[in-house]
Amino acid sequence: MAPESSHKDPVSRKLPGSMTVANLKRMCQQLFGLDAAKQRLFCRLVGEKDVWDAEPMDDDLKNIDHYVTSEESEVLMQEGDAEKEEDKEERLRLRLEAEDRESARLEAMGNVQRTGVMAAKSAAAVSSVH
Repeated sequence: MAPESSHKDPVSRKLPGSMTVANLKRMCQQLFGLDAAKQRLFCRLVGEKDVWDAEPMDDDLKNIDHYVTSEESEVLMQEGDAEKEEDKEERLRLRLEAEDRESARLEAMGNVQRTGVMAAKSAAAVSSVH
């Protein structure tokens, strides 16, 4: 992190809701000296103490009004590693593959359960006929 940015006082600005997250990051870069590519921005209501309640502003192309739900909101900035686009794509690909495997597993379990129920019904029907 830019050492001087962690020691600067918070800045208060009234921002247009049509401003993109990318433009907000550039403004933060000018104000605090942290490269926009390394910034992770979060939005929360003023007065909320729990940082975990802050919503990540993770889409640079979205307008900030997508995240800011009240006039009494604040944006928090955190330094994050600038992730390469290839790394993001690889992480997404791996997550999708894992979700596909899990879906296939759950579908197979459902098929086994349905087969077991059908077999039990067939056995019950055969035993009631005799």
